[in-house]
Amino acid sequence: MIAQPLVSVVIPVLNGERHLEACLNSIVGQTYERFEIVVSDQSSSDRSVEIVRSFADPRIRLLPEPSEPLDLHRNWSRVIAGSTGEFVKLMGQDDLLHPDCLSIQVDLLGRNPDAVLVCGRRQIINDDDKVLIKARGLGTLAKHGTQVMAGRQLAHACTRAGANLFGEPVAVMIRRAALHQPLFDTRWIYTIDIAFYFRCLQDRDAVLDDRVMCSFRVSPKQLSAALAKDQSKEVRAFFSALALRYPEDISASDVRIGKVRARVLAQARRALYLQMRARKVLAAPKDIARNT
Repeated sequence: MIAQPLVSVVIPVLNGERHLEACLNSIVGQTYERFEIVVSDQSSSDRSVEIVRSFADPRIRLLPEPSEPLDLHRNWSRVIAGSTGEFVKLMGQDDLLHPDCLSIQVDLLGRNPDAVLVCGRRQIINDDDKVLIKARGLGTLAKHGTQVMAGRQLAHACTRAGANLFGEPVAVMIRRAALHQPLFDTRWIYTIDIAFYFRCLQDRDAVLDDRVMCSFRVSPKQLSAALAKDQSKEVRAFFSALALRYPEDISASDVRIGKVRARVLAQARRALYLQMRARKVLAAPKDIARNT
């Protein structure tokens, strides 16, 4: 492992053999080199551990097997705690980084020392790497190129949109100095990522960049009717809670509008699921449901 990596790319793994090698290759192939990869495998029954150990790159580190089963929050916490970099990027075992992702995001945080988080946009891909959506994320904020926004402004924008405008963790990089203990609020499952972002942001700044920097993989399991219903319900509850945290920035009207939009987005995910299933363009399950 290289001395004092600046970036820690951390990956919680569970039976990820189908796409894990491609995921690791996308990180190893970055144009930026001062990073470590920390993998936490939770007793996979497939070849996941073997795949990780097949890489000779000294920047890859596999954590010891946990002594007991871990839930989502504890597994994510464990892999972050096992890393050392000044910047942290959490990603799924089947997601991909585009070659310049780390270089761009490190540069943006370096040029904006008051920002604690940077996020870009992502492609949406299926199990066979087919691109389903070329550019996703940030909503209307993507029209402004690169910009710096305060946490309060982003809380208002996300609530009114009824969506996680940041996107999944693969699109985000966070300063370790902004992490709080405990890292995650166990109330949230489907919104664990956006809750984590705002836990780090507080009233501080984030850098938003409209470039597509990564690929997020979707599956029918994510888009099932049951998950869509549960996810929509939690999203609405989360934004109600966020409004209590930022009462001067998020109005009751913002919450009402956001809840309506969250329901519409849930219906759109359900429609997308039915369409994709009919076309058989998705196959492998993914463990964690995500929003737009």
